[in-house]
Amino acid sequence: MKKLITLLTVCSLFVLSQAWADVKLPKGSFTTDRLEEALKTAREQKKPVAYLYTNTATTCPLASGASEGFLEAVGRRCVLVYLPVKDGKKSGVSDAVKTALKQGKYYPKLVLTDADGGRAQCFTYEAYKADSKKTGREIKRQITALSKKQG
Repeated sequence: MKKLITLLTVCSLFVLSQAWADVKLPKGSFTTDRLEEALKTAREQKKPVAYLYTNTATTCPLASGASEGFLEAVGRRCVLVYLPVKDGKKSGVSDAVKTALKQGKYYPKLVLTDADGGRAQCFTYEAYKADSKKTGREIKRQITALSKKQG
């Protein structure tokens, strides 16, 4: 009986850890197949574009936590485009975004641009891990600067 209870406990913890690690994208997020629509929306709303390069089905709580932190810092102040790790660099994003994605060794990565895809700035997992509060403040500052330039 003890073995059965132990087995059920371990299985339950595994299932819960899988559920906790998934990254939930906010409503209104765009995928790479709707990139033109995302850029059009950004121009109309005069908002910057945030490209989140990650794996939403990750089992790594560190990567999941950093992705959630990036999403929290961006909030609703940007048009969000999800770049899946498997094909995110190969999608139809601008050259500035592709160049920015070369920074950092690990994902997630967050790239902020204006609605035209220029002036890309990348925020890496490594920077977030070193100081999440500082990175969050820097993301918000960059969003404000890009919003002023578009407005």
